Amino acid sequence: MKIKKEYRIKGAGEQLLKVTRETQAGFSVVITKMESGWKEEKNEFMPRSLFETCLRTDYLVPISL
Repeated sequence: MKIKKEYRIKGAGEQLLKVTRETQAGFSVVITKMESGWKEEKNEFMPRSLFETCLRTDYLVPISL
């Protein structure tokens, strides 16, 4: 079984990104935003090139599980 990876998103507030599926074109992700006791989740597709750019620029930081 493949381990799902989680990342902290740099920016305002507490935001997390969880990779749920990987394809050749990119990644299916769940973005979770937590603010003032509220939690919002969005399912998105992230192209591979954007994901790799976010990792290189430290916009996405891996979370140790």
